Amino acid sequence: MSFEAFHRAPFSRRSRRAGLRRLVTGLLTAVVATMGVATTALAEPYLLGPEDKLKIRVYDWRASSSEVHEWGALTGEFVVGASGNVSLPLIGEVPAAGKSTGDLSVLIGEKLQASIGLSNRPDASVEVSTYRPFYILGMVTTPGQYPYKPGLTVLQAISTAGGVLRVSDFGLLSFQRESLVNRGDLRTLAVERLGLLAREARLDAELQGSDTIAFPKELMSQADTPQIAQMMKEEQLLFEARKQALRSQEDAINQTKKLLGSEIESLKAKSQALERQLELAKQELDNVNGLVSKGLAVASRKLALDQNVSQFESNSLDINLLSLRAQQDISKAERDVVDLHNKRRNDILTEISDVRGKISLNAEKTTTTQGLIYNAEVQAPQAVVSQLGNINSKLTFAIIRRVGDKTQTIEASEADAVYPGDVVRVDRVGAAPNGQEIVPRSSASAQP
Repeated sequence: MSFEAFHRAPFSRRSRRAGLRRLVTGLLTAVVATMGVATTALAEPYLLGPEDKLKIRVYDWRASSSEVHEWGALTGEFVVGASGNVSLPLIGEVPAAGKSTGDLSVLIGEKLQASIGLSNRPDASVEVSTYRPFYILGMVTTPGQYPYKPGLTVLQAISTAGGVLRVSDFGLLSFQRESLVNRGDLRTLAVERLGLLAREARLDAELQGSDTIAFPKELMSQADTPQIAQMMKEEQLLFEARKQALRSQEDAINQTKKLLGSEIESLKAKSQALERQLELAKQELDNVNGLVSKGLAVASRKLALDQNVSQFESNSLDINLLSLRAQQDISKAERDVVDLHNKRRNDILTEISDVRGKISLNAEKTTTTQGLIYNAEVQAPQAVVSQLGNINSKLTFAIIRRVGDKTQTIEASEADAVYPGDVVRVDRVGAAPNGQEIVPRSSASAQP
C-alpha cells in the first residue's frame, strides 16, 4: 500500500464515524421533540361533555368485615346528558360537563357521603368507555361524524374520513347521494321533533290537570297532514286513557271509604243496642243481688247474671275495636289518594325532563345535519370547481370548537389534537368560509 492510500484510509473512517454521530444526534433530537409534544398532550386532562358514556364504580373499605364493599347501584355505564349532568341512583343529578374524570370521581364520593351520611368518603372510579363523536368536513373523501379515540390528531381525523379529497374523488354524484341521505335524516329528525313536541304538550296538560291538550302552533298549523294528525290523535287517546285510569283508581279508593263508612254506622247502631242490653242486665243483676241478700233468691241465679253482664261488656269492646280499625282504614284510603297523585306528578315530571332532553339533542343533530347538507350541496361543489383549477394549492386546517357559551374557529396543523365534539374543517389556501374569524393556535383554548 502506498503512503497516500495509507493516509486516506483513516480519514475516510473518521468521516464515516462523524456522519454516523450526526445521524444519531438528529434522531435523538427528533425523539426528544416527539416526547415533548406527547407529554404536553398527556398533561391536559380530558374534560367531559354531553354524549360521553362513563363507566363508574364506587366502593369503600369496611373495617368491620375487612373487605372492600362495592356499591352495586352506582356501578355500571352512565351517559352524560344534554344538560351536562349524569344521573346516578341515590345521588341524583351530578354536574359532569367541563370536569375531568378525576374531579367527577371526587364529586361522586362527596355527594354519596353527604346523601347517605357516611363517616368516610367512598372511592369512585370513573373512566370514559365511549367518547362523544367528532365531525370533519371540507376537502376529505367522506365528511361526517366519526367515533372519537384518545390522542386523535387532525391528520388522523383526515385519515379516518378517507383522506384528502383527490382529483379522482371529484364527482357530483357522490355529493348528490350524500345530500339525499342527509335530507332524509333531516326529515326524520323533523318528524321526531314534532312527536316530542306533541308528547311534551300532553305531559304539560297532565301536570296541570287540564281537560284537554293545548298543542303548540307548530303542530296545529300542520294538523291537516295525516302523519301529524295521527301523532296528535295518539297523544290525545293516551291522555284520555291515563286520565281514566287515574279516575278509576280514585273511584275504587272512594268506594272503599264509602263501604268503611257504612260499616262504622252499622257498628255504631250495634253498639247502641248492646249498651241498652247491658243496662237492662245490670238492673236485673242489682235486683237479684237485693233478693239474694234477703235470702229470697239463690246465688246461682246471681252468677248467671254476672256472666251475662261480662259478655255484654266484652262484646261492646269488640265493636269499639272494629269501629277503630274501620276509621284507620278510612285514613289509609285518604293517604292512598294523596300518594296516588304524588306518584303521578313525579312520573310526569320525570317524563317531561326526558322529553326536553331529547328535544335538545334533536336540535343539535338537526344543526349538524343541516351543516352536512350545506357541505354536500354548496361547499363541496364549490370546492370541486376550486380544486380543479388549483389542485396543487396548500391545505389549511381549522378546528371549530365550542368553548363555554362561544364557538371558536381555531387555526390548526396536522399534528394538533382533536377533542370530542370538535368539527375539523379541511380547505385549500384561501379565506375562511362564511366570514368566520380564525383564532390563532396560540390564543385558542386547548380543550372545550
